[in-house]
Amino acid sequence: MPSKDNVTDFESILSKDGELIFTSCGFSMYPLIRQREDILHIVKPSRPYKKQDVVLYKDREHHYVLHRIIKIKKNNTVILAGDNNPFLDYPIQMDCILGLLEDITKKDGKTINMEKDNRFSGFLYVHFFYVKALFMKTFRFMRRIGKR
Repeated sequence: MPSKDNVTDFESILSKDGELIFTSCGFSMYPLIRQREDILHIVKPSRPYKKQDVVLYKDREHHYVLHRIIKIKKNNTVILAGDNNPFLDYPIQMDCILGLLEDITKKDGKTINMEKDNRFSGFLYVHFFYVKALFMKTFRFMRRIGKR
């Protein structure tokens, strides 16, 4: 087992190299990101973060989370959510964001550039978040009732 001294974390890699390449674990960004299949390319951005960006941050429990920016508030906090989640994450400070998802390489080799290829679906996820959340909660509730 590696010691704490020789384990490199995402912050160190982004700080040193300016980019990070890995696969994800989890379903919160499905269908955009498929668990353990898609290769994610995270970068230190050359521009300010904006609504619809998919960003990497570390949550309160020190887990790395890749979610979409739903709203940027005037007090420099950001509201995020996973595309497959019917709830918002707790607000975080803008400076807690580690990097920006630049592109995704799919299992078939196709690359999705987040700036060019994903702006429309990003727009839909952000602007219709509450409609999607209501639909997901209703669907999950109805499924639970049907299991009784």
